Amino acid sequence: MPVTPNTAQKKQIYPVKDRETPPGHLHEQAFDHSLQASIIFRVSDGRIIKANRAACKLLGYSKKELLTKGRADIFNISEGSYKKMIRQRKTEGSAKADLSVIRKTGRLRPCEITSVIFKDENGTNNSIMSIVDLKERLLKQKKIDLENEKIVVGNIVIAQSISDIRQAENSNWIKSIAKISYDVIWDWDIVTNMISFGNNYEKIFGYKLPKNKISFKEWMNYFLPDERDIVEKKINKIFKSEKTRWEDTYQFTCPDGSVSQVISRAIILRDSDEKAIRLIGLIHDMSKLQKMELILKQQISIKEKQIIEAIAEAKEMERSDIGKELHDNINQLLGASMLYLDMARKDIKNGEIYLMHSSEYTLTAIEEIRKLTKGLTTDTIQEFGLCGAIEHVSLDTMEAYPVKIHCVLDHSLEERMSEKFKLNTFRIFQEQLNNIIKYAKATDIHITVSKLNNGFTLSISDNGVGFDPTKKVKGIGISNIIGRAELYKGKANFISNAGEGCMLVVTFPVLSS
Repeated sequence: MPVTPNTAQKKQIYPVKDRETPPGHLHEQAFDHSLQASIIFRVSDGRIIKANRAACKLLGYSKKELLTKGRADIFNISEGSYKKMIRQRKTEGSAKADLSVIRKTGRLRPCEITSVIFKDENGTNNSIMSIVDLKERLLKQKKIDLENEKIVVGNIVIAQSISDIRQAENSNWIKSIAKISYDVIWDWDIVTNMISFGNNYEKIFGYKLPKNKISFKEWMNYFLPDERDIVEKKINKIFKSEKTRWEDTYQFTCPDGSVSQVISRAIILRDSDEKAIRLIGLIHDMSKLQKMELILKQQISIKEKQIIEAIAEAKEMERSDIGKELHDNINQLLGASMLYLDMARKDIKNGEIYLMHSSEYTLTAIEEIRKLTKGLTTDTIQEFGLCGAIEHVSLDTMEAYPVKIHCVLDHSLEERMSEKFKLNTFRIFQEQLNNIIKYAKATDIHITVSKLNNGFTLSISDNGVGFDPTKKVKGIGISNIIGRAELYKGKANFISNAGEGCMLVVTFPVLSS
């Protein structure tokens, strides 16, 4: 029967004869309840044969769905970094790489992947892969589900009672999990005062212990002096009590001089006289998590700065474009109008004709000013809404340029959109339409606004000259579109090849109200 926190608390003594759960079943329980997403693939054909709850949650599948998938459904197996990881795993037995996983929704999620090959009881080659969400793992690690971790530790205790934990660690199954885990298993025999640690101690803390077992006193030498006294006092106090669980955070020094911040959780086994005889649990190094969190904050800060700079630059370019339009177009029209007025004053005989030409140039200038101001004001959004504004601008564009624009727009989506969100999306549409008119030489444009799960998609495609998205493009139009999408947690993708037109797909996960 699987151990739960309640049953572990009720019993303080764990006699071997009262436990009949097979060790293999306990290992399955520990694997399934692990906070770290893990999937087991069959090496020969890449099919998924096991997946834990964390993996299902990360990828968005139910366990039943995930067991029908293969590695090609989860990874881009043609990607260079994936192939490199597989080659390294083949030669060394294990490998690590930063890859993107494909979630059920089709969206990519950047993760750290660790893959280890092991043989099952039939001698078949399998691989166990851990998937660490570099963003979500940082956010959720601070709120670790203590109850799940108690179940894992409880299962380790039972495995110890049945067959000795060191024997369990020698199996391929446990070895494989140890290689991809961020936790160190430790077993302190209080009677002999000797501590055994899991095989991945060196991997987690960066140094190898002098021997398989060390005394508690020897291990205390790695602690900072002030921390050493505090930890010893706390442990002695726990041992003198009747408590069966211990949890604490502390620091100790690594051989390279760095200081690791760790958290320990453990179960205390007591004899019939309530005397502590064994302590078994997990040690987690929080220093790596803190470093990853700092890197993530820096990356977010840089991204936010880039977005602000892109928008500021876009505003400057917009002002510059207005200045050029006023100088090169409207100024010339008004100048021509003034010229004909002067000619009318000097040549009274033909004055009527000159006044007519002056009037034509003046009306043309007024129309150009009207078009220019329409793109700057938000009255169109307030009057027509997002979809109505797109249709309105599309009609004006077709009057001014030799291009056909086809719109398929879901007006009902606007009910949950804020005015700012509509305006931001409209600016994306304006920017891309302007890019197409200026550079694409397109004759056909298709615009779609449609629902996607709880959010929506804006799609703009054309049959123009296209471009290579991997090459840097002059101007800031593309970066401005990407920046505006990210302001509302959206994503902008450009799909194009030279001579094959372009498609912009902007997806927003939720409608902003």
